[in-house]
Amino acid sequence: MIHPFLIAKRKRYNITTLHEANFRKLARVVPALLELETAVTVQNANGMQLSLRILETSKYTKTFSLHLQHSVEQLWLPGLHMKIRNYYDANVSEVLAFQHKHRLSARYNYPNCDMFQRNEKWQINQFLGEWLDHCLRTGCIFHAATASLDG
Repeated sequence: MIHPFLIAKRKRYNITTLHEANFRKLARVVPALLELETAVTVQNANGMQLSLRILETSKYTKTFSLHLQHSVEQLWLPGLHMKIRNYYDANVSEVLAFQHKHRLSARYNYPNCDMFQRNEKWQINQFLGEWLDHCLRTGCIFHAATASLDG
């Protein structure tokens, strides 16, 4: 019999479970993403700006860029750049690019010339989930219809 802790730990590193959770969280943080067809940029009261731009749409997928730019008072803090693909038939979201690094591999040899971790792609998708959790905790929900970013 497998101990429940080991099952939970094994499940924690399942990339499909992570993609599914990110899809659900993204749908809550950006409720209008399914209907979004072009690009939209909004700014909150603190000067933080969120831009979403649709890059590609097909019958079952939508690929978009997400760019978070911090206020002028926080120039020391780099912006967040992600390219994400939603698969609506499978209800999963996958990060395709992060901070302008494209074509992420599932596994890397270590060390490598880019100094990526062995599981860099998993860590980036985990980061997306943690960022979406932060948005949900702080009430930073993007509503395209009202063009506002609360938070």
